[in-house]
Amino acid sequence: MLMNALLAALIHAGIFVAVTLRILSRRSAPGVSMAWLLMVLLVPVLGAVLYVMIGERRLGRRWIGRAEAERERLQKQFASLSSGFAIAPAETGSVGEPVARLAGALGAVPVMGGHRVELHSDSVAILQSIVSDIDACQERCSLEFYIWHDAGQVSQVIEALLRAAARGVKVTALMDGLGSRPFIRGGAIGSMRAAGIEVVVVLPTSALRMAVARADLRNHRKIAVFDDRIAWTGSFNLVDPREFKREAGVGQWIDAMLRIEGPCCELLGAMTNAMAVMQEGQRLREVRTRNAATAVGSVALQPYPSGPGFAFQHVESVILTAIFSARRQLVLTTPYFAPGDAVVTALRSAARRGVEVMLIVPMHCDSRLVHWASASYFDELLAAGVSIQRFDGGLLHTKSMVIDESVSMFGTVNFDLRSFHLNFELSMLIYDREFAQQLIALQRSYLSACIELGQTEWRMRPGWRRMIENAAQLASPLL
Repeated sequence: MLMNALLAALIHAGIFVAVTLRILSRRSAPGVSMAWLLMVLLVPVLGAVLYVMIGERRLGRRWIGRAEAERERLQKQFASLSSGFAIAPAETGSVGEPVARLAGALGAVPVMGGHRVELHSDSVAILQSIVSDIDACQERCSLEFYIWHDAGQVSQVIEALLRAAARGVKVTALMDGLGSRPFIRGGAIGSMRAAGIEVVVVLPTSALRMAVARADLRNHRKIAVFDDRIAWTGSFNLVDPREFKREAGVGQWIDAMLRIEGPCCELLGAMTNAMAVMQEGQRLREVRTRNAATAVGSVALQPYPSGPGFAFQHVESVILTAIFSARRQLVLTTPYFAPGDAVVTALRSAARRGVEVMLIVPMHCDSRLVHWASASYFDELLAAGVSIQRFDGGLLHTKSMVIDESVSMFGTVNFDLRSFHLNFELSMLIYDREFAQQLIALQRSYLSACIELGQTEWRMRPGWRRMIENAAQLASPLL
């Protein structure tokens, strides 16, 4: 028995040393490294297996090679497509200028003028409008969504895509291999391929792929582009919320989307095309040398792509810059709030210097671990004067931030480390006061179904909850 115990201790020590050396050989955020070291120390075998599976940002040598080549090509294409529409960062105002400068430097996309934008929050109307835009499409359309779910009104979208392909429109459909797994295994995808629709499964999941690539790096974007004139993006997956995840017990998903007309639509189409190239190595659409669009409105905006092969952590830098730029008001909504110490410190600092900071999160979350990790930050935020509103009308899934009623951030990025560091995401930075007012009105409309979290009440929660919250926070770098 003593020999068995000694052997187990030696194996434990060997695994811990091996994984520790591997972790220390790579540059990671201290919190991430410490979380992995703690896991391997406490549960060595499971910790080592999980580290091999999801511990490093591995996408495979071939994938990364394509991504690096595509990133260089995209930078040139972005410059070409934005020519004639670019706006100097100084023109976005004192709040927008630092955000615009940093986002332009990191994302290679300048602020572009000449857009008309519409904010949509009714899921039925969103799906109906997408169907109408597909039916009006004459040349090409591309849809890139994390989740495709063939139920309810989404079947009408699929039928519209089949009609478009039948009349000669070049149709491409990109979907995440994990997020859309049930759809990929269903019958609709076969009908789409049979009709000539180019279907690309991004980052497919399999035991074989896990040997060369990290399984949980996902394409979390939601982008639809029609004839390079109209584009949609936001938090809305290609699902009918009335039919999606009803068994999760968190209520109907509440989302919002942005419908854009103007010169950036071609650029968004180029991003989707680049994703297909990184996955399959072939271009699904011809590359235009210049943007033939014309200005159709007065809204200035800046698309910001992030993710493996583009840049790590940079979206977090843009968010931090936006928070530090706030002088009067900061309102944000997110379904998943586990952002790490840097963002929490920025929010506390904003509240301490007199900024009205409001955080709107769902009362119930479909991830229990994120739910507990999120709660672990509430004490310090409440103490700093941040207003925390918990939405009890479903799973609030809208990802938005408005700074001083003038600059908006809207898109697919959650306020968690996964969105900041791991997923492919798309954020729209919008430098327009009228749109900011519309987005604030939407944010405040959620308050009718919110319960404000009181500091006194929160401090009276039982000790066992605090322990669970703090334990979940330790794991938050790995979520």
